[in-house]
Amino acid sequence: MTYTTAPATMHSGHDIRDERGHMVAIVHNPASNPTEGARIAALMAAAPDLLAALTQWAEYAEQNGGDEAYSFNAATRAAIARAIGLTP
Repeated sequence: MTYTTAPATMHSGHDIRDERGHMVAIVHNPASNPTEGARIAALMAAAPDLLAALTQWAEYAEQNGGDEAYSFNAATRAAIARAIGLTP
């Protein structure tokens, strides 16, 4: 699924929409830093792609890495688990 973000028309923030144009999330701009909302929305919209790339990297590292890749891959797997809701 592909997500996009755009400045909102109904509030002071950004909307995240799916590929059919349905709104899936609203990110409000913090009053102290209005551009922060845009950065958060962009990260949220990219999250599925980032998770897929990170999962691919973890699989590659498991198959091709040595001891030096182990601790990095453990952190990668922990981040993936958190992203898919397996850990708080």
